[in-house]
Amino acid sequence: MDFNFGYNGSENFAIGQQYGFFPAFSGAWNVSEETFIKENMPWMNMFKIRYSWGKVGNDQLKIGNDLERFPYLYTISGISSVYRWGDYGVDRNYTGLRYSQVASPYVTWEMAVKKNLGFDLALFKDKVIANLDFFDEKRTGIYMERRYLPSLVGLESTPRANVGAVKSRGFDGRLEYKGKLGEVNLTGRSNITYSKNEITTIDEENNVYGYQNQKGYRVDQAVGLIALGLFKDYDDIRNSPKQTFGTYQPGDIKYKDVNGDGVIDDGDRVAVGATRRPNLIYGVGASASWKNLDISVHFQGAGKSTFFTYGKTVYAFSEGEWGQVMKGSMGDNRWISADISGNPATEDPNASYPRLSYGPNPNNFRESTFWLRNGQYLRLKTVDIGYSLPKHLANRIRANSIRFFVIGSNLVTWSKFKLWDPELASPRGEDYPLPKSFTFGVNVNL
Repeated sequence: MDFNFGYNGSENFAIGQQYGFFPAFSGAWNVSEETFIKENMPWMNMFKIRYSWGKVGNDQLKIGNDLERFPYLYTISGISSVYRWGDYGVDRNYTGLRYSQVASPYVTWEMAVKKNLGFDLALFKDKVIANLDFFDEKRTGIYMERRYLPSLVGLESTPRANVGAVKSRGFDGRLEYKGKLGEVNLTGRSNITYSKNEITTIDEENNVYGYQNQKGYRVDQAVGLIALGLFKDYDDIRNSPKQTFGTYQPGDIKYKDVNGDGVIDDGDRVAVGATRRPNLIYGVGASASWKNLDISVHFQGAGKSTFFTYGKTVYAFSEGEWGQVMKGSMGDNRWISADISGNPATEDPNASYPRLSYGPNPNNFRESTFWLRNGQYLRLKTVDIGYSLPKHLANRIRANSIRFFVIGSNLVTWSKFKLWDPELASPRGEDYPLPKSFTFGVNVNL
């Protein structure tokens, strides 16, 4: 059992808010050391149960990516405009000063309480090793702007306060196996991490529709309209709720009236999918060696991730003739009028892409489930094949060992998303993809 604490102060806060008390403790029980385990389960080399609890603080406060120093101090700057005070026969122009940032004297530490329950297991003379950790974290006092104060308060800047709270929980695991099949040495290994967070407190206005509040959803939760496919014809348009995003016609995206008011507008935007950052990360690998030959492979994967696609690479001709349109979004399964194609089957309300248009299309080019993509993937990350010269041959050139190898990286990716690398989770597809590479080499140990 261990216990420790810290009583820390920070110059970043005002007097009276500078100090925080941060205790922590941890304990473990190695069950495999008990007599009843040793006598009845000799194949269990280790079974340890761990628990830890700790409270930590953060004084490196940020708004966006900008680090903020001394928020308890106000900032004064000059007024760019002028006011005129005239004497008879003389014009005089004056500037003044204003509070460019109001002081926030009660800002203090961001707090996080972290809990962890862990298990360590080793079996059959360490041939099987497993680790599993369940974690829970609650962050409170998150530093945020107070953006929704009424204008009658008379502030020209937004004050800061510790008003946010987020909880997250998940698990992290690892499994390894070492064995032998005849003369072949085998090793298998895997790891997995799952984490999900939820906003429990945030400075936001009271929305008319509760489903549009950020509270109760993930941090950076995807939000958009729910697409019901494409308008089949003008009768379909006349019999559907009115959409307020500019003119539209058959072949354009049809949206769901979530609040039932007979109009499709921003009040129908809801939480959809997950977040760009995967909630699930995992890997699987194996290696084998036989005499002087060895090989290892590693697979990497991610899940519970979604992202919107947009921009000129997906919205064909949305910026006129400018841009490199992705091949898959240009003509594969796009809604096409029968007057153009000569085939009524091309007027498919379930087509993957709406009718082709030139320039901006406010109805089609907006965040919705129509453009929401699944970011899960499985990638053959590396393959390493090597051959080591017999030791007596290596010794002839005064070397302890010589190994020739070839390594392949990012060889194959399996994903439902095909336009570009899903690991990038890029909305526009304009980022440089991960390169596929092959490396040939030799390791000489003298």
